[in-house]
Amino acid sequence: MKYTLKGNLTGVNCEDHFMPVSNSTIRLYRFAGDANSATALTAAQAKETFQRIDEKGIKDKEKYLLAETKTDKSGNYSFTIDGDKKKYKGEVVEFDAHYAKIPDYGQKDTKAPRKFKPFQVTLNVLQPKWKETNLGLEAGWNYRISNRLWCMILAWLDIWVICGTVLDCESQQPLTGIEVTAMDDDWITDDELGTATTDASGRFCIYYRSKDFKKTFLSPVVNVETPLLPWGNGPDIYFKFAFNGNDLPGEPSSRARQADRENVGNCLCVQLCVPLGGGGTNPQEPIASAWTGIGTAFTIPLGANLNDFDAEGYAGSLKYACFGNVRPTGQVAISSNNKALQGNPYEYRFLISDSVVGVNGNAPLNASNFTKIVGVDSGLFVATKLGQMWYTGSLPKVVDIESDISDLDSEGWIDVNKSVLRTFNADPTLNAADLTDPTEGAKWHWIDLDGMMAINTMVLTNNSMPSIGIAGTAIPVAQRKAVEKIAIRFELREVINKATNSFNYLPGSGQTLNTMVVNNTDPAMDFEIKQHLTGSACDSLNGDIDVAYTAHHPELEDVRIHIRSNDNAINQQLTGPGLPINNNVNPALNHQNNPSLSITQAPNSIVLKTCSYIATLNVKRRWHNGDGGVGTNQIPKSFYYEA
Repeated sequence: MKYTLKGNLTGVNCEDHFMPVSNSTIRLYRFAGDANSATALTAAQAKETFQRIDEKGIKDKEKYLLAETKTDKSGNYSFTIDGDKKKYKGEVVEFDAHYAKIPDYGQKDTKAPRKFKPFQVTLNVLQPKWKETNLGLEAGWNYRISNRLWCMILAWLDIWVICGTVLDCESQQPLTGIEVTAMDDDWITDDELGTATTDASGRFCIYYRSKDFKKTFLSPVVNVETPLLPWGNGPDIYFKFAFNGNDLPGEPSSRARQADRENVGNCLCVQLCVPLGGGGTNPQEPIASAWTGIGTAFTIPLGANLNDFDAEGYAGSLKYACFGNVRPTGQVAISSNNKALQGNPYEYRFLISDSVVGVNGNAPLNASNFTKIVGVDSGLFVATKLGQMWYTGSLPKVVDIESDISDLDSEGWIDVNKSVLRTFNADPTLNAADLTDPTEGAKWHWIDLDGMMAINTMVLTNNSMPSIGIAGTAIPVAQRKAVEKIAIRFELREVINKATNSFNYLPGSGQTLNTMVVNNTDPAMDFEIKQHLTGSACDSLNGDIDVAYTAHHPELEDVRIHIRSNDNAINQQLTGPGLPINNNVNPALNHQNNPSLSITQAPNSIVLKTCSYIATLNVKRRWHNGDGGVGTNQIPKSFYYEA
């Protein structure tokens, strides 16, 4: 039996700054203790299972090693255990990270410090929740290493990190694109520890090593934090700022001598601000408003650049059809000054054509083709999270803002200010008047989270599928499900005076996805043990055994048949004419059937023994809604065979 454990590892640098545990060796061990200890430790807190193991301890654990793997750049991992070879039956395991050398967690320099010796840390003791699949048993385990424990690991590796957020001192809004340089204030010469650029949320992380702040006038021959005093061994930190290579007002070096910045540890969390007022230049451009994608996965075509869609409307490299609720994503300023209930409000809408579609990469479809409006035509609108209101006053808070159909007018235009006002009025702890107050309003900030609206595609598709008479028969070509497509148009405007129909249509209005393949049907599929068709499903079988199957879907990705004996001695995939189908991206291949695929004769020639068996037909569709895909549809059939 094969056991596969998959998941993701992240470390907590600061409360809101996480990093993948990337390109690291991790090991899975059989738990060596008794059943009572296993039960206690699987229920224990991480701090009670976490321990450092030296080289001798690593050697002592070798006999319990089940598997070893390496995380990828995103911290993802996958272990495969040969249960028969390792005599493992799904019991409790120890999950360790192994460090024979210094990994690159962002600090670039991977040279081992003097006297470094390989070590290992037990991160947790766990009982995987195994689930049966066609390929054996699988389980998932995602783990976030707490800040205290993660910083301890980084310290043992001589990796130092500073994470923080940069705000405009006056508006308290996050600043994007700020170049942050961390400096160590020293008696002889200040050391530059590293530089990072803030992201869209104003966040940054700088990684460095102890040698970066232990430089002296004799460096690199002698690196010692100067002066040679008996107390403290961390740097004294202050920050410099720039934007596009131009210096901005930074912190004085004396800031490094204050208690929270002096002799800091290897993990430092800060909130910084840049004084852009008083003659400074705000480096932030006005927020660009645009529809850019479907969910988090797919960027829509822009002009002749198809991005994640092809000309025919399929999404991604696997030629997905979109299904269910799809979320147009991008960003829209909430008003002309991007402050809630201030300035001229911005409003937008989405229109649909389900009768006329074009070709992606060509000129946009004419607006007259879009005859349906989300929020006006029944069933199209789905509520979704739009963004957040952040309060940066003395008691910070975050308020989620979701859309509601009441926020749309009779023509489908949504004004997110209405969503904010409705949310504030419904919460007795919030006061909508604060948003326009000169003092309090400056402390409230609109944070766009990319979601613009959600569209229910199920009301746009024909959701019927042809029937199958008997498993193994072909569905007539004329009855097979055709590919369905829609087109989507985005419109955006600034409201000057709605009562007088005074609007300013903004750049980005009229963005069109000329065609998008959509589907909302289950596959048409049937499956039988052929010998059971002429008798009872409870009959024991012998001699030659065949399966009959039919599978059809316009977005057919996989068709596979798997057989497994109850004792797992036989556990394999069947082959046959056109079978298996894996990762199919050819729209013309949408149907497969066989009235008599032999298990015991060629091409499979499996020697069945007396036992119970399960044969399973697996059919997967090329489905994705931009935020996630779908699993496999299965029909299992059991039978008892007498050799």
